Amino acid sequence: MSDSSNGPKVSSPAANALIYVTLVCFLVLGIASGWRSHRNTGLFLKAIRSQSVLSLTLNFLAVNIGSGIFFSLPQVGTIAGITGVFAYAFASGAPLFIFAVLGPLFRKHNSKQWSMTAFIMERYGRPLHILYSLVCTLFVGMYLVSELTTIYSVYELLTPLNPLAPMIILCVVTTIYTAFGGVFASLMTDAIQCVLILVLLIVAAVVVGISVRPSKEDIDQVGLVKPTKMGGELFVILTLAIGFSVMYHQGFWQRTFASRNDRDLRWATFFGFWLVFIVAALVGMAGPLAAWAGTWSPDSGIPGSSAFFTLIASMDGWVSGLTVVLSTSLSCCAIDTCQSAMFASLYDMVEQKVNIWVVRAVVVVMNVPIIFLALRAPDILQVYLLADLLACATILPVLFGLIKRLNFLHWTDALVGCFGGIIAVGVFGQAYLGNAHDGWRLLLLEGGLYVEDERVLGAFCVAPLGSVVFTFFFAGLRMVVTRLLGRQQYSYINNIAESSDDDEPTTLEKERVSEKPPVTTASLSY
Repeated sequence: MSDSSNGPKVSSPAANALIYVTLVCFLVLGIASGWRSHRNTGLFLKAIRSQSVLSLTLNFLAVNIGSGIFFSLPQVGTIAGITGVFAYAFASGAPLFIFAVLGPLFRKHNSKQWSMTAFIMERYGRPLHILYSLVCTLFVGMYLVSELTTIYSVYELLTPLNPLAPMIILCVVTTIYTAFGGVFASLMTDAIQCVLILVLLIVAAVVVGISVRPSKEDIDQVGLVKPTKMGGELFVILTLAIGFSVMYHQGFWQRTFASRNDRDLRWATFFGFWLVFIVAALVGMAGPLAAWAGTWSPDSGIPGSSAFFTLIASMDGWVSGLTVVLSTSLSCCAIDTCQSAMFASLYDMVEQKVNIWVVRAVVVVMNVPIIFLALRAPDILQVYLLADLLACATILPVLFGLIKRLNFLHWTDALVGCFGGIIAVGVFGQAYLGNAHDGWRLLLLEGGLYVEDERVLGAFCVAPLGSVVFTFFFAGLRMVVTRLLGRQQYSYINNIAESSDDDEPTTLEKERVSEKPPVTTASLSY
């Protein structure tokens, strides 16, 4: 699945001890965190208004990172240089500010809001609700495939173990404590895991800074310092791609609605942005640093995605061991978030009318094909690009439902807008490339992200614009036809009672009021 390096590896006994002790600690932590939520449906599903600024900040870091950052970020650095690294780091953290804006809007629409799918059901109805839930589940499934693929590669690169066994056990561990404690367990474990991750990253950064000191001549010879055209384009492409795609990740929405109030949410997104930016920039700089130090070069036959590990291989064996623990912690953060997000999407899709244990079982079973796909080593970047382009083309029509002045929009308008965004990319491709065959194949992004021309940049800019144009064009056409037929025009009316941000009790406060576990029916109300 990956290229191995010739540097020192962790021995089998040491690798087993590091991986499984880490997993056992996280399992105990997850069960302990979920002890108060496994019988409380409100905490299990929503954990609304339960997290402080500090906890939420760490959780925003957790939902943004995984072991995959050791592959994707350094690769950008080897291709687009320092500019590319900072573009990726900025694009990774900037979408958090979207939630700082949208979170209060959702709460204004419904003070008990707890997921994007719940909002879509209220605003647009069942058809778009099912479609969005399916897309959310697909997106989170791709995140899981990516994370399992990368942790497999990490174990393969740094240890002599068969990576399959620890990868499966890691997946089982996170499945156990998320199925037991739900969203609340994921929030608590992620916060504590991120503290450990930050400590390990600081240690690793200090060690690399002391051990690797390339000369000015090496840096000048290799380059990767000056701003590049591709690096500038990545600021736009990646910000659009990641910003729109996270709208389909329930893990972000769960953390948004878990904030105690809007002020805490704004501060958490601010601090979270800087945490994500700093962590991403530090890891991404491993790419240029490996090139300057000579552990990686374009003609070495080693892909740029392995640049970080060539750097680690040049150091003492204990650094590899530290990386194994760090990667395991990162994967636990990413995987438990994805599993709780997948559960929320599926439970919403069936309108919470199916027994909660049935949905838990479905999530467990879905891990089997996900592990199988991870073993097939798909081109994760290609899959992500396609998913991101789909998100760019489809999410804006849905978000228009938050604007009161656009209450005339019907679910059919939003649906046509989604398809219109996709069509707009094909039309742009045909105009830009000069022929229909290559133009419409731009939807597949076969050339990947790093191309010489502006086709990818154009696709990610045209997709959201096309969705907006098609949405309002179809809405206008529908309204004209409705008027000609003499029928009443559609207008959405929000009949859901609103409460102020300060008056709404938190999930934990509700728990303290009653000595009994909350009644399931009340807990599941929107």
